Amino acid sequence: MLNVLQITDVHLLPGTHERLLGVDTADSLRAVLTQAFSERTPDALLATGDIAHNGELATYDRFSAIVDEFYAGPRLVLPGNHDLWAPMSRYLSNPCVLSLPGWDLIGLDSHADDSPAAELGEPDMVELRKACAAAGDKHILLATHHPPLEVDCPWLDKDRIQNADELLEWLSEHTRVVAMVFGHAHQIIESDYESADRRIALLGTPSTCFQFAPRSQKFAIDDTKPGYRWLYLASDGGVTSEVRRVADYPLNIEIPQRH
Repeated sequence: MLNVLQITDVHLLPGTHERLLGVDTADSLRAVLTQAFSERTPDALLATGDIAHNGELATYDRFSAIVDEFYAGPRLVLPGNHDLWAPMSRYLSNPCVLSLPGWDLIGLDSHADDSPAAELGEPDMVELRKACAAAGDKHILLATHHPPLEVDCPWLDKDRIQNADELLEWLSEHTRVVAMVFGHAHQIIESDYESADRRIALLGTPSTCFQFAPRSQKFAIDDTKPGYRWLYLASDGGVTSEVRRVADYPLNIEIPQRH
């Protein structure tokens, strides 16, 4: 059994004690990692985008330094819509694959610089097909930033992966692909894609800082605490998971007033 820790939507800022919507996102990241690593040491760490809130090299350096305080093991880091490719590139793998015993974690880059929407074109699909073929008889966990399905939040759903049906249909034909995990929605999403004889788990994970209100029609924050997901990958290809939260974390949410 492999234990993979997924964190997402860190929205880190470059300056010490800088806050986003009232939250010190570096402090909330440390709180998440402190709790998670008190539970177990993962076999790999997976960070599914929006590492920075405004992409600057100093922010990515800061993220790496914070993670290094807790963990020296293998990690796979993906960009999100708030990230910028150039300053983040030194922390990205090419190809975006993390090989573990019996499993490959494959990252699919759904981000485009300076755009909230997912961008997934034919070159991305070509790279995905190559990575899946190279996995051989290993089981595959696919990771991306944007959701491949609607999450009942119209203001978020407009930016989901638009060609997700094509993507999921192809994945269902590749029998080694077991699950797809993502971020962006700042809330728990647990669903499935089912074809004639296949089921692929679709798992969205809460942010390490603030959460979006589920089923909200427009931008809305709720008081749910910072979270993370443990993914348990069995040698037979089974995937189970659990979302954990830092229950006593003081969020102190501040929403700017619009005039």
